[in-house]
Amino acid sequence: MTIKIGTLLMACLLALAACAGLTIYDPVPGQPDGLGNGEEEPVYQMDPLLSERQFRTQDGKKELARYSYRLCALSVSNMDVLSGEAAVEAARNVETFNARMTLLMEGYVEFGEAMGADAAEVVGAAAYYDEVCAEGFRAGEYISIRLDSVGYTGGAHPNRYASSCLFDLRAGQFVDPAQIAEDPEAFRAGAAALLLEKAELCGDREQFWEDYADVITRWNEGTVVFDGEGMHVVYSPYELGPYAIGEVELVLTYEELAPLAGESAMERLGRTAE
Repeated sequence: MTIKIGTLLMACLLALAACAGLTIYDPVPGQPDGLGNGEEEPVYQMDPLLSERQFRTQDGKKELARYSYRLCALSVSNMDVLSGEAAVEAARNVETFNARMTLLMEGYVEFGEAMGADAAEVVGAAAYYDEVCAEGFRAGEYISIRLDSVGYTGGAHPNRYASSCLFDLRAGQFVDPAQIAEDPEAFRAGAAALLLEKAELCGDREQFWEDYADVITRWNEGTVVFDGEGMHVVYSPYELGPYAIGEVELVLTYEELAPLAGESAMERLGRTAE
């Protein structure tokens, strides 16, 4: 199965064309792309990483299933003019980031192929589908990726969920969101307290599960995205309450994050602590 999926994946990946839904947003207009090492700095950009397939009945008249996965690949538009440490760091970042995205894609495609095979066994039911769309955000020395997934494999309604990952351009690796701070544990606890305050103001608060506070306290283990507004913590349906309340998104602005994360952390996020 792994070999077949790998072959299919290579045939389906299209990572050269531009895609409006996969762009890096810089929260500080005019902020340099570089890491401050005095050399020509890398200009990072996002390219689409795509894989799609449709499954139909043998006569082609009915759709059985489909999948569409739109992830992000990292590239450097000025790699040919980089040298020294800047070139080494840029190449490392591209390789590490894209290895993670490729691994994610392989997992998605494996699921999609299995879903297509399952759909062939239940001809007559509504078509199955699985879709993932990624969006990249640049926040100083970090690239924040949000992945929104929706799928249907039978039942009363589609399943929806969000996930994320955070890449540190200086360290050249993916990191836990709490690690952006000077004191990660103090930051985790302080952010949790603010998030709980905001959760109490949610219109659907009365429908939250009994353990909602514990889930929010572990916010850094879930979906966390840094963009131009601040830090978004996203809870998919069923995480804080029943499917009916949908997705719950709590936001901490950079002004709220500053005293928790520390001055150096805010600088790395492309912000100056208040």
